[in-house]
Amino acid sequence: MQFTKLAIIAFLSGVGMAAPSEGGLVKRARESVHLVDCVTYQAADYYADDSKDNVFPGNNNECVTVGFHEGSSTSCRFGTGVTFSWALSSGARSSPNGLKVGTGNNGFHNFNCFRDDNHVLYTDGNGHTCSSIYVCFDSFT
Repeated sequence: MQFTKLAIIAFLSGVGMAAPSEGGLVKRARESVHLVDCVTYQAADYYADDSKDNVFPGNNNECVTVGFHEGSSTSCRFGTGVTFSWALSSGARSSPNGLKVGTGNNGFHNFNCFRDDNHVLYTDGNGHTCSSIYVCFDSFT
């Protein structure tokens, strides 16, 4: 009987310690893949935090592609080994900015792709400006 009471007290005190902290849940950063045009080549650039998309993402987070191929599926493999696949609707390039024009997947979760406004993300090491043509956001945010 005494053992049962001690076991219950130990169990209940453990549950109390597992309660969430006062700060509550913290929203995670918004992942993105920008499909960029860098004058002489096109690439997919991965950003773990889209608010930091104004710099070159690093060699492991960029993969050069042979175009974006509207109306069909395309993919490329990053230096990290992750493959990002996307499918853009026909005529996506002439769609209004902000319109959803396709979907993507990186093997971990899905992305929704939108027509971007061609803003310059960064200038590469050869002096080419890299403009965001499409942006794909993870579907969790």
